[in-house]
Amino acid sequence: MKDPKTSSYFDFLKHSRNRFGVQFSEAEKILLHFDSESLNSNFFPSIYYVSDYIENSNCFRPFSTSHFLGYSCEFLLKTDFLFLSRIRNREDMKIFDEQIFADQMAFLASHKQEKDVKYTFTTNFRVKNSDDSWSSVVQCTHYLFNEYYRMPIASINSLTDLTYFKNDSKINHLIERHEAGGEKSVIENRSYFLKKTEDILSKREIDVLKLASQGMGSKEIADQLHISINTINNHRRNMLIRSKCKNFLQLVDIAVKNGVL
Repeated sequence: MKDPKTSSYFDFLKHSRNRFGVQFSEAEKILLHFDSESLNSNFFPSIYYVSDYIENSNCFRPFSTSHFLGYSCEFLLKTDFLFLSRIRNREDMKIFDEQIFADQMAFLASHKQEKDVKYTFTTNFRVKNSDDSWSSVVQCTHYLFNEYYRMPIASINSLTDLTYFKNDSKINHLIERHEAGGEKSVIENRSYFLKKTEDILSKREIDVLKLASQGMGSKEIADQLHISINTINNHRRNMLIRSKCKNFLQLVDIAVKNGVL
């Protein structure tokens, strides 16, 4: 059976609930094994929970600390499925809903034939504490599938407070590959920005970026814009520094997604 086209995270949730002929009853069973060394060391350094996309429910593993972000374990166990989405910063949630989740699903679709390999997706966002203050957290997710649908039926997640290490608004997204033998490698490390690219770059820098995206080299761009090649190279370097992108391809990708190119 083929899944309906999914363009965003919330669209996916809408179509996932009570999918005909699909059940996921492993949440509590999975949580019983969270103390195993392999899961604890590789995936879940903090509190963890299973999201069941068929029943639209979260199953939290009870944690020993009295509170996490001001929320007690007893409180979280009683929350509804969308509670964690509601306390997430709206701008951060929009980035995840419209960009990050789509990128995750596209990646998994292109790697679905691989066997004995698992992938985890790690991203950060801001959440509202119980006292209405804000904290920065990092979430690590491993999606679970069955043989009938291309979209996940559940996910295993960890959530860690990193407020003391990060307080800016840039969102990082890390994809890691886990081999059957325990080897782990980073496949992709991408940044997403709440500000549009045109708010980060100057008008001249955008001119340079547009020409570079067309395949022009620094000398060609310099001739086109009637400025020195040193100025072009300075623009290139400053754009990467300001956007915190690793390379020009990543910067072009962000600019395209923000409608600049």
